[in-house]
Amino acid sequence: MDRRKRVMQGVVTSAKMTKTITVQVTRTVRHPRYHKFLKRYDCYYAHDEKGMCQAGDIVSIIESAPISKTKQWRLKEVIQKVEA
Repeated sequence: MDRRKRVMQGVVTSAKMTKTITVQVTRTVRHPRYHKFLKRYDCYYAHDEKGMCQAGDIVSIIESAPISKTKQWRLKEVIQKVEA
């Protein structure tokens, strides 16, 4: 059973934990009555083995087997590094 893994793109909001980053993913939804487009945010914990991300980076994360109680995502790639 080869299930396709979800891939999401977002901004790193925190990289203070060891080997873990917090990624904020933005999605737009349409209001059912007023049909206005709204932004919704979800935060995910992702596994960063090498610790190469910092806050502000734009990254891509991929779904994986559970790594810990709250961590089910892995860092796939760093799309854009923040300029420091």
